[in-house]
Amino acid sequence: APSIDESAFPRVEPYIDLAETAGKVAAQLLEGRIENVEVVYEGDIAGEDVEFVTASALKGVFEPLEWQVNAVNAPQIAEDRGVDVTESKTRQAADFQSLISVTVSNDDDQVSVDGTLFAGDDPRIVRIDGYRVDAIPHGRMVVTRNTDEPGVIGLIGSVMGKHGVNIAGMFNARETIGGEALTVYNVDSDVPAEAKTELEEDERVIGVSDITLNGQS
Repeated sequence: APSIDESAFPRVEPYIDLAETAGKVAAQLLEGRIENVEVVYEGDIAGEDVEFVTASALKGVFEPLEWQVNAVNAPQIAEDRGVDVTESKTRQAADFQSLISVTVSNDDDQVSVDGTLFAGDDPRIVRIDGYRVDAIPHGRMVVTRNTDEPGVIGLIGSVMGKHGVNIAGMFNARETIGGEALTVYNVDSDVPAEAKTELEEDERVIGVSDITLNGQS
């Protein structure tokens, strides 16, 4: 089982939940089987013993698959299921004091989710597939991909409201003006399948993904 030195635990502990959360988000965004998991540590956290943090990231990745997993058995489950796990570190971090990146992939697709801690150990998702966001990872989230043009965010808000879904927060990012955009919504309830279908029928909406965190269902 992964272990950690007692003296180092207070420095590492805040990153355990962050890594698990990043893993959960990444796993729920990826369509299809998870064949590879990569965990990258940047900045101060890269100088710590992160074996248990990586195991927690694996726990987050595997939980949405409804596998019986915890941070102790997650590495063994990865081996048993044929999931390739890699871990890397760099003391260089361009924008944050510490950053954890969890990437899940298969032969067809990959998703990368980056997380950090703000002051007071406040967790944030700060990048999804390279898009800069500032998302509070809690409860229920919806991630949409769409073309960056007028009226799309209004459409998404209107459809959510029509189906009784209240938006608690929104974080938008785009590659270039008029290119592709990614938006993270914190919502107070599940998004009905009818709402997702209505959104995806609009040619401007590329995809809609539900994310469930903190044990909510």
